[in-house]
Amino acid sequence: MADVPTKYFKGTTTTTVISTSTDIAANNFSGAPAATYDNTTDATLPYAPYALAMAEFPDWAAAPVAGTRIELWGVLKDTDGTDDDSDAPSGTAAGGARFFGSWVIAAADALQRRTIVIDTFGCDKIDFYIKNGTAQNMNNDGGTSAVVKVTPLALGVSV
Repeated sequence: MADVPTKYFKGTTTTTVISTSTDIAANNFSGAPAATYDNTTDATLPYAPYALAMAEFPDWAAAPVAGTRIELWGVLKDTDGTDDDSDAPSGTAAGGARFFGSWVIAAADALQRRTIVIDTFGCDKIDFYIKNGTAQNMNNDGGTSAVVKVTPLALGVSV
């Protein structure tokens, strides 16, 4: 029997789920999402069990401590076909949001771009939020925005 290597397949739809020009204070959550991530509609990977979450963090009040993190949280939508999970994050409180992962930040007061793989198994729609886990305010002004883009991802084989 021949070995068939497993590989990741990316979906065709990338959704910008966060794009905020509003500053995010240290240890605070971002405000309202830019768009709801819909895991049901990708042309090639509907209901993907994973997603690639790419983030761009533009600037800080001062360089953050190396190894601190920006966290990705989400509130599930249409969990029973009509109702959403409740209590979106606000201020420093996670509310009813689910933790999806985090990006490690360098000690640099400059643009930082990071990518993580997140588990979206069983999630149809998600409103994402980020939490600035650094001790520095994230400066998203002067024409710069904190941006998070999500692309469906699945494991499969090529034959």
